Amino acid sequence: MIDQMIEAHDLAGPFLDAGCGRGDVALHLAQNHGWQGLAVDFSDAALGAARQALNGYPVEVRAADLLALEGHFRTIVMCTVIEHIKDDRAVLRHLRGCIGGDANDRDGCLIISMPSNPTTEWRWDDDFYGHYRRYTRDDVDRLLRDTGFEMIEFWDYTYPVFWAMRRVYTALFPAREPMAEVPEVNSASSAMQNAWEMGLATRMITALPIWPLVFRWQERYKLGPAGFEAIALARAV
Repeated sequence: MIDQMIEAHDLAGPFLDAGCGRGDVALHLAQNHGWQGLAVDFSDAALGAARQALNGYPVEVRAADLLALEGHFRTIVMCTVIEHIKDDRAVLRHLRGCIGGDANDRDGCLIISMPSNPTTEWRWDDDFYGHYRRYTRDDVDRLLRDTGFEMIEFWDYTYPVFWAMRRVYTALFPAREPMAEVPEVNSASSAMQNAWEMGLATRMITALPIWPLVFRWQERYKLGPAGFEAIALARAV
C-alpha cells in the first residue's frame, strides 16, 4: 500500500522513517525505490537491527527524539508509531516543520499507519505493545488538520483475513503480560517482541505462499470501516 501511495501521488525522497524499529520500511524505500533517508528510533535493540539491515544503503540510522529532530524531507513515514506517543499532536506539529525546504513548504507528504477502531478492537495486545490509544478515521483526520496536514487517503489493510486471525488469537490464547505498567517501556521493546508468537507454528504460517494473494484480495476492502489497523496519506498544507 505504501508503494501504491508512492506511485499514485508521485512521492519522492529524501525520506524520514520516524520510529523505524528494525528498519524494514526504510530498507524497502532504499532497496526498491532508491531513496536516501534517515531512520530514527529510541530503542537501542531496534537501532542495532536497523543498522544491520540497512548496511550498504544510503540511509543514516541513529537515535533521536522526534520532538528535537532537525532536517528536511520530502516524505515522512511513521508506521505504527503514533499510538505509542503520549502527545501525538506535538510530535506531528514538529515533524510538519521537517517537511520540504522550510516550514512554509507544501511539497511533501506524510504516510502514517496506526491501530484503528478503538471501540471494537482494543485487545490485550494493545497493552502488551504499549499503546496509548487507537484511532477512528475522524480522529486521524482531525489530528492531521490540527498539525498542518490534509488527509488524502485512509485505507484499512487488515480486513478480513488478518482481522479474523487477530480476533481468534486474542480470544483463544492467554494474554501476554506487558513488561511494565508504563507504556513507554513497552513501546521501547515493541519492535523486538511479537504478541502473536507461537514458536514453530508462527514460522510455518508465515512461510505459507498464500500471503501475496491474501493482500491483493484484501485490497477490495481497504475503504471499508472494519479492520484493526489503517494507513493514511497526508499532504503538508
